Amino acid sequence: MRRFSTFVVAILGVMSLSIASAETVNGTGIRRPYGYPIPADNDAARSPKITYHGGPILLGSVPVYIIYYGAFPAITTSIVNDFFSNIGGSPQYNVNTTYFDGQGNHIQNAITFSLATSVYNDNYSQGKNLSGNGVQKVVQVAIQGGHLPADSTGIYFVVTATDVTIAGFCSSFCAYHANSTSIVAGMDIKYSLIPDPTQACAGCDGNVAIYGQNITPNGDLGGDEMTDSIMHELSEAVTDPDGTAWFTRGGAENGDLCNFTYGSTYIAPNGAVANAHLGTRDYLIQEIWENTGKGFCANTLP
Repeated sequence: MRRFSTFVVAILGVMSLSIASAETVNGTGIRRPYGYPIPADNDAARSPKITYHGGPILLGSVPVYIIYYGAFPAITTSIVNDFFSNIGGSPQYNVNTTYFDGQGNHIQNAITFSLATSVYNDNYSQGKNLSGNGVQKVVQVAIQGGHLPADSTGIYFVVTATDVTIAGFCSSFCAYHANSTSIVAGMDIKYSLIPDPTQACAGCDGNVAIYGQNITPNGDLGGDEMTDSIMHELSEAVTDPDGTAWFTRGGAENGDLCNFTYGSTYIAPNGAVANAHLGTRDYLIQEIWENTGKGFCANTLP
């Protein structure tokens, strides 16, 4: 859960990443992200106990849907689409298979995504100023309009353009996931908000905020940062879709425990720091807390 404490107290199950008070990082003036990695030698702090609380997880090949809200450069949507096309079956997503339900059913290293049937472009149906209810309405419009199926086993990612204002974005969170029973009557719909950070929030981007770079692996700060947030929210949504499954005593989920932790990195062809090659692209995506009992952040299983 990428969470700002006062934000989540009000909305059970909302998952977000927050930004701390302003301080410079590498002389850039970018605000350091909340949840900046604890030093590696602080073993006690880096080993919180994440436990199962009895709720459902998402099993099988999880369907994912994208709602592009507003106008985007082609490069941005291409980066995000390629990420969803390749993250299922990857070593990075495989870390989530260490989580299971009360019957011992493990999450699978598989998602279902199709450019033909899993993507909808919304031309600002709810205007350019979205609240939390507005995000739910965007999902509702996509489903009720027949653009995307009503699917309680999947996750709807609302990706907002740079000219869309989101209350709390970049002041209390970078992205979040949640669930709602009001979007479709009688169904528990899981969704996630992924704003494009290029409007004002380079502090959400690991290349800038952590490595002090002014480039990202695919040359587009918006698309590249959003894939990092998507990795966080996707992992949390499958392991804790309703806020009742896997989290620590303090409420942290498997993405929160590894905020802005990237592990072993390499240099992409354009000079940007990266740590994952998926399909034909390089990405910088955070690690996920593995659940084998060893207690560490990982982007692949031993």
